[in-house]
Amino acid sequence: MKRTLLIAVATLAATAVANAWTFQKGVRYSELVINSRINDFKANKTPAGFGVFNDKGEMVHQPNNAQKTLDYVPGLVAMAIMEAVDYYKDNPNVNVKPWFYAIQNYGCSFDIASGGKQGKSFDDLNAVKLYFKLRDMAANSKFGDTDRFTNRQTVDIAEQRMETALQGIKNANEKYSIKEGTLKGAAGGWWHKSSYTNQMWCDGQYMGPALLAQLIGNFSGYKSISGDDWSLLTKQFTISWHYLWNADTRLLYHAFTADPSGTAAKDWKGVSAEPGAEVYHSAEYWGRAMGWYFMALVDVLEQMQKSGMKTTEHYQTLQGYLNLLAAGIAGCQDAETGCWRQLLNHDGDFTAQSYNTSYCYTTSPVRNYIESSATALFTAGFLKGMRLNLFDSDYTEVGKRAYRGFIENFMVSDGNGGVHLIGCCKSAGLGGSNYRDGSAEYYLMGKDTEPTVGDPSSASFYTEGKVFGAFILAAIEYERTPGTTTSVTLPHCQPAMTDPAYNLAGQQVRATDDGVRIRRHLKTISH
Repeated sequence: MKRTLLIAVATLAATAVANAWTFQKGVRYSELVINSRINDFKANKTPAGFGVFNDKGEMVHQPNNAQKTLDYVPGLVAMAIMEAVDYYKDNPNVNVKPWFYAIQNYGCSFDIASGGKQGKSFDDLNAVKLYFKLRDMAANSKFGDTDRFTNRQTVDIAEQRMETALQGIKNANEKYSIKEGTLKGAAGGWWHKSSYTNQMWCDGQYMGPALLAQLIGNFSGYKSISGDDWSLLTKQFTISWHYLWNADTRLLYHAFTADPSGTAAKDWKGVSAEPGAEVYHSAEYWGRAMGWYFMALVDVLEQMQKSGMKTTEHYQTLQGYLNLLAAGIAGCQDAETGCWRQLLNHDGDFTAQSYNTSYCYTTSPVRNYIESSATALFTAGFLKGMRLNLFDSDYTEVGKRAYRGFIENFMVSDGNGGVHLIGCCKSAGLGGSNYRDGSAEYYLMGKDTEPTVGDPSSASFYTEGKVFGAFILAAIEYERTPGTTTSVTLPHCQPAMTDPAYNLAGQQVRATDDGVRIRRHLKTISH
């Protein structure tokens, strides 16, 4: 059956093709993708790749990272790679040493941005999640010291970052939260960023409360910032759930504002300040935002399990939210591909015809496409939730089907012997300019929402870090699922070599077709 990749504008000519991949049981896709992209991915449009190391901890290829501080996108990738290192660290068939050294170098070389330290942006704090497993492996001397960073230095730096992050969350709680009298029941809710006054977003629950949950249970220097931090972080979900959840659609709106008459949300579609008929939430259900919220609930419940809180009211409340959301997300899974779309409340026939010409990446109509980062996050959430026994229903097949759908719709040869993960919305938000209005047209045509594509001649042919990190999380969960033996490491499959590529030993390699057991066929860009 011919599979099409629904990532392009509906009326553009389909002139480009790429080598598509067919799902193969037993393949360790986590290893293939990390090896392919560890040095070459982007945070939106900014290079964010890590250095390439050999088994001895020697850097053989410089980082391709243009950032000067920790960032949530490469931070997400780093945290996900550490999940892979942790899972495969005792497997003699998977050489994870170079991965560890790459993340050690990234984590020990960069500090938290000032906005995170001051509590102004949870995006600036989320990368701290990479340090938990990095610290534990360094503390246990799982891998040897290097000339760059010893294990002792790594532990010290990791603990320093955790301390700074805890202070950043404390600052946010004290300075950038919704105040009493602003909106009934919303007091104490953390703003998404200091510039987004009185707003809570789905995305923020993954960046803030989920990080606090890890700090409570995994930071030796932890000191409560409120007297009862489990109640504090549970409150963030309770407030956001109350104003974002739609019981009819069984989905979460992207964000809400506690002040619909304020300037911060004045351009949002759906919001109304009309007395007696106020509407506080944005208008649409964006896939990746819901993916962050979904993963946040799973991750927080995991930490509560480790802390012996399964019988508490907080645990039961969050598990209830998770099960309601899981049912809604599963109901939106695309029947043909197993993936999820950019906008979850619209089907594949929905097409945006136009958007503000001053803030759009195309003037041609765009169909509601299947989107890779949301698909990866949902896949990871369903499979991890099943592993942790968090669901009332069995979503194993939902997760497995989505994983296969991801491979066959978003994985393409990169032209250098590896793979790219495409079909990722580069960014999306609300406000911050006059044009990010949260309409369906914005999410499909807005200038910052342009998806990565499978056309090698396009400037958008690359792997964006949000799908890279999310896919690693999904792959590790799939690979540890009972009955999914993964013992095969595929060689790189694309003969063309235009830029250097490196294997896990840090050696420059040339691509080859030899031994490849993947059928290559054309993947077209649909109209």
